[in-house]
Amino acid sequence: MKICAMALVLFALLALVPCTASAQPPAPQSKAEFLATLAVPNGAPVVPDLPPTPSNMSTICHTNADCPSGQLCCYPCGIDGCPNYVCTTPIKGRCPLYV
Repeated sequence: MKICAMALVLFALLALVPCTASAQPPAPQSKAEFLATLAVPNGAPVVPDLPPTPSNMSTICHTNADCPSGQLCCYPCGIDGCPNYVCTTPIKGRCPLYV
């Protein structure tokens, strides 16, 4: 019985506490207002979209001339049957040794 009485008192106290709802900003009325809400905050510079930089083991090549500067056209694995040569960052000036 004491638990019920304490629960009743607790609910009564909670009922007396005013609810504080956080006010949300009003919804944009037009398309232009909506697009303005998507603008870059604080005037941060806009960075143009750039294509991804090819990573090692992903650029297929036939000669070293097909590869970006600083890379060599190397056999991609240590077993026969690898389908293509790929551009690879050299180790000690030559293609890495795969074993």
